[in-house]
This record gives sequence, C-alpha cells and structure tokens, in this order.
Amino acid sequence: MSDDKPRGSACGCNAARIEQHFRAAGVEFLKGLRLLIDTSIQELEPKPKTGSKITVE
Repeated sequence: MSDDKPRGSACGCNAARIEQHFRAAGVEFLKGLRLLIDTSIQELEPKPKTGSKITVE
C-alpha cells in the first residue's frame, strides 16, 4: 500500500506550522535553562546579613 500523499497532510500540518512549533519549543527550553542558571547564581551569591535587634530606652 503506497500513498502519494505526504504523511503530514492528514492532520492538517504543514512545514511552516511544524517549524513554528519546534521554534516555540526551543524558546521554552532556553527559558528553562535560564531559570536553572538564575537559580544557581542566586544560591551562590552571599546572603545579605540581617541586623540584630536592640532595645531602645
């Protein structure tokens, strides 16, 4: 059984939509990497020192 139709046409997909999908997925992947890097940087930075409480008369 051989069809002359491209396989993607049955679902309504075309090359432009597929390219758009993978581009959006790539952007989301890079955003995830950015979040991991930002989190790692925050953990490596020194924590701000908190002041101590004193009683004022």
